[in-house]
Amino acid sequence: MHSKLLNRHYNSVNLQEVITSLWSGCGEIARYKLDEKSCVVKSINVPKHIEHPRIKQSQFAINRKQQSYEVEFTWYRDYSSLLPVQSRALECFNTINYKQLFALVFADFKEHGYDNATCCPEHILAIIKWLAYFHAFNLDSQADGLWQQGNYWHLSTRPDEFEKITDNELKQAAPIIASKIQDCPFQTLIHGDAKLANFAINHQTLDVLGYDFQYVGKGIGTVDLMYFLGSCLDEKTLITDANKYTALYYEHLGDAINYFEKSCDAQSVIEQWQSLWPDAWADFYRFLVGWSPCHWKINSYMLNQYQAVIQKINRK
Repeated sequence: MHSKLLNRHYNSVNLQEVITSLWSGCGEIARYKLDEKSCVVKSINVPKHIEHPRIKQSQFAINRKQQSYEVEFTWYRDYSSLLPVQSRALECFNTINYKQLFALVFADFKEHGYDNATCCPEHILAIIKWLAYFHAFNLDSQADGLWQQGNYWHLSTRPDEFEKITDNELKQAAPIIASKIQDCPFQTLIHGDAKLANFAINHQTLDVLGYDFQYVGKGIGTVDLMYFLGSCLDEKTLITDANKYTALYYEHLGDAINYFEKSCDAQSVIEQWQSLWPDAWADFYRFLVGWSPCHWKINSYMLNQYQAVIQKINRK
């Protein structure tokens, strides 16, 4: 089906290899030669029924997944090429759409000296800098065509998981936590799924490319930073090193806000986002409890952040 879609735009379409299937049968990522040019194509066709052991088969969930790919399509068509050199996205040569079929034609980053990022400290630091410049550059973006609230786990996009929560204290606190994050006066664009697996890095230069922007939209940079560190640091390392990494992020953020000559006060942004660090963890914890209560990411560091938020709420 997608080869037919590509044939509408290219004279020569040769499938080289299928790299991986997309989540729950929504398509595939494959290497092609298109008009003799090596490319990686993300082909998308969301099925009418999604089979996933942890996600309720509801029209709400299917619509969320469909919209995520439409947002990603818009991102690569309208936004990604505008990013500064400090926070570039994987180059997208073409965005193709016909009815429910989507195809994104990318450069093959491995042919350009990049490889998958690893959890080594050098790569973590490089991605933290990428995040800081990405967030600074996109401060006050209107997010036209993107999610008006970025990330895949925020409260309003997860009603099915919220209903599964049996902890009444968490359930009562969830809307308060969500509102604090959403009401922060300094909003930017966040990647929305800023895990280690969604970054490529040049191992010599430490230049970084971001990709997989299905949940890009409005938010605070702290949310991306929390999710990124949670994706690459274990419980022990979070306890010992999270403060060091967050300090470096906010240092880069201040430099980037000044570099891009944003109208907001850099220190005010930093203070607001720093204050919401526990809330970002607590919000993600709420999602995990409703989605997969035994998930490996639920650890003592996350629980301590959640308890700090609860204590603050209870004092009011």
